[in-house]
Amino acid sequence: MTLVVPVRMATHDRVIQTTSRELTDSSVKLATQQRPRALELMAVRLYLPDAQLPAGVMGRVRPEQPEQGELWLDLLDTAGSTGERIRALSSRLGPHRAGVRYPVSVAASIERGGERIAARATDVSSGGAFLRCESDLEPGALLTMQLLMSDHDDPLEVGARVVHRIRAGERQAPWTEPGVGVQFIDGDDEFRARIDRFLRKLRAA
Repeated sequence: MTLVVPVRMATHDRVIQTTSRELTDSSVKLATQQRPRALELMAVRLYLPDAQLPAGVMGRVRPEQPEQGELWLDLLDTAGSTGERIRALSSRLGPHRAGVRYPVSVAASIERGGERIAARATDVSSGGAFLRCESDLEPGALLTMQLLMSDHDDPLEVGARVVHRIRAGERQAPWTEPGVGVQFIDGDDEFRARIDRFLRKLRAA
């Protein structure tokens, strides 16, 4: 199923915080620019949207990989609780779901190839955001983005992947605006902690 959730992968010498693109009870497809070694074992933590603690499981990097910016991990030992949670989500959510979106109005910027574009995030989830902006970024484009979530804190920077685009003049509904939907990729533990705190404040408001 298509399910965008935060995913943390770790080995003895590095940590990768990113998001999923597809998830089954035996594998996960990730959005990431990093390339672990083929068959490398990773400790994986899946932040599933079922109000429970993150699901922990071991993952093995597939030898054959898709296009740049994506990575397949085979999940090991999912016959127990982790596999049951994924299967329960699949039956409850259906084939296409992302994280819960919260409406916001947050100053942002995106950068690709040395070009910086001013933007404004109009919704945010644990896995991504919609950025209102004028740009020619196509789906699949990889970029760096910053979110100014507070006047008192430094901007929150993270990698991102464009998953869809609305051009000026395209009006599927009266409230749509030009911009891009992005998926967070390759953050660190500080990024995950800050975005989770921000979302908790939105839920409590």
